[in-house]
Amino acid sequence: MISKARLKDIKALHQPKFRQIYNKFIAEGDKVCSEFLKNKKFSIDQILITNGNEKKYLDFLSYGTVEPDIISTKEMEQISSLKTPSDIFLLLDKREDDTNILLNDHISAIYLDGVQDPGNVGTIIRTADWFGIDMIIRSEESADFFNPKVVQASMGSMANLLLTTADYKKISSFKRPMYGTYMEGKDLQTTVIEEYAILVMGSEGRGISAEMDKWIQHKITIGGAKNKLAESLNVSVAAGIICAHWKKMV
Repeated sequence: MISKARLKDIKALHQPKFRQIYNKFIAEGDKVCSEFLKNKKFSIDQILITNGNEKKYLDFLSYGTVEPDIISTKEMEQISSLKTPSDIFLLLDKREDDTNILLNDHISAIYLDGVQDPGNVGTIIRTADWFGIDMIIRSEESADFFNPKVVQASMGSMANLLLTTADYKKISSFKRPMYGTYMEGKDLQTTVIEEYAILVMGSEGRGISAEMDKWIQHKITIGGAKNKLAESLNVSVAAGIICAHWKKMV
């Protein structure tokens, strides 16, 4: 049995203010929850399962020691951020990694410079995981890692990457090779990206900020068709293309 007050507190975590106050975030769906339960990077505070689905998640629950609370489908609908709620829901403790991990010269990273769309941030996290990038760094202006839409779009890959928040001053202090995406720059296909570099992805609207721009040594562009109508690529699509090129050289 779970109280109405507890359900209200959980629902409040859809808002950044309350994620900050309680230092918690939520995860939903079989794939996402499975990854968080298996990886154990984030501490599990509570597991909620809809009535009648306990046996369905026996394998999931074998990964942890937290006993699930059983709730009704209606209660799940009240706290879910999804149009079609899942039958499993996690409440987890927020945590970020130390930015100084970048002092390790064998870390590859993507820096999100004002990437505000949660879906794009989550997709970039998932893409980075696929290609073996070690770390995602976000500026304060970028979407919060723990936004439910980011968590959902990452499909659990948050549990397999280093995640941190830092500004351009902190990032530039590490003296790492930095590559940035621009409308005009060296063609990606002729660019050799160093294995342990930092790739900077700018915001959807303005691109890379002026503050970050002066620290980027290598400006690259993704070539398109001569007769294209599109003015630019979606930032998560661009990140995927660059990561594929980057990692095939390693």
